[in-house]
Amino acid sequence: MLTDDMKDLVAGTMLCFAATIKEDGSPNLSPKSSLRVHDDTHLLFANMASPGTADNLRRDPRIELNCVDIFSRRGYRFSGRAQLFSDGDPLYGALRRDVAAEHGDSLPVYDAVLIEVLNASPLISPAYTFVEGVTEELLRNAYHGKYGVQPLTAS
Repeated sequence: MLTDDMKDLVAGTMLCFAATIKEDGSPNLSPKSSLRVHDDTHLLFANMASPGTADNLRRDPRIELNCVDIFSRRGYRFSGRAQLFSDGDPLYGALRRDVAAEHGDSLPVYDAVLIEVLNASPLISPAYTFVEGVTEELLRNAYHGKYGVQPLTAS
C-alpha cells in the first residue's frame, strides 16, 4: 500500500495533520510532527498533546492524515483506521524510546497511534496541471525563495 515515494515524503515532512470525528460529528484537525512509517501498510504517531484526538479515535477509529511537502507542493492523503497502544505495550515502548532519542525525555507520550492505511491518494498543487513547464525542482526553488530558506545540504 505505501510506496517508496509515500514513505520518503512522510519521513521528510515536518508537520502533518490528522482529521478525526468529534462526538457531535464535526471534524477535529490536529497537527502531528511525530508521524512516521511503521511498515508497508501502517503509519504511526505519538499522542503527546492531543487528548481530543485520542478520545475521538477510541470512540471512532476512522482517521485521515494529510502530509504535504510545502516546498514541492505535493503530498498524500492517507485514510484508515487507528488503534491506540499505551504504556506496557511493546509498540508504545518502542515509540516512546524513539521520541526520547529524538527530543529528550521532556516530551510526554501518552499513546502510540497506529494507523492501518486503507486508502492513499496524491495531493498536488494546481501548478503541476495548469502552469506550463512547471517541475518539482522549479516549485521547490520558488518556495525556498518565497519562505526565505536554503535547502539543507548533506554533510
